[in-house]
Amino acid sequence: MILVAMGVVKAGQSLHETIGMVAIQAVPASIGAMLGRSQLSAQSDNDDDADVKDGDSEDPFHERETSYAGELFLMAVGALFLNLNVAPTEEMILLSYKMTPWHGLVIIAASLAVMHGFVYVLSFKGSHDLAEGTPSWHAFVRFTLPGYVVAGLISAYCLWTFHRTDDTGSTQILMAVVILSFPGAIGATAARLIL
Repeated sequence: MILVAMGVVKAGQSLHETIGMVAIQAVPASIGAMLGRSQLSAQSDNDDDADVKDGDSEDPFHERETSYAGELFLMAVGALFLNLNVAPTEEMILLSYKMTPWHGLVIIAASLAVMHGFVYVLSFKGSHDLAEGTPSWHAFVRFTLPGYVVAGLISAYCLWTFHRTDDTGSTQILMAVVILSFPGAIGATAARLIL
């Protein structure tokens, strides 16, 4: 309905084209619905204590430990959520053409700093604490670096999906992936904290 209201889907378009546009927009919409369920259905701690009685099972989505593969999957979902909204824009390509390799390295460092800072340095709700005796670099190597790689792969996929890699040199594709990986890294981190 939104695509029709904005004039993106028109009466003369083929069914194949219309279904493709709706399918692409359904991905971030479904992730948004999942985020909404996660945030809006949460109960306070007092409600949890009052509602859970002997023999009753708790909500399967509440207070559940996530496996390592699950954490990486959540990061991929978060990166996909933001990247699908940013990848179709011209700014990603324009910024990648203006960047030098030094700019790319700074963006990568900033992305890693933001990812690690949100989860382990700043005290946001849902942030993770390191276990007693764990070296500080452990979380960076185990979660932040693989999370950035996941965000980069999702960024490359989104650029390919929207034909942003067609007739483009490998250096420009790499720069576009680096640029798109910055919001992807933020989305990956946010999903890890929220979901």
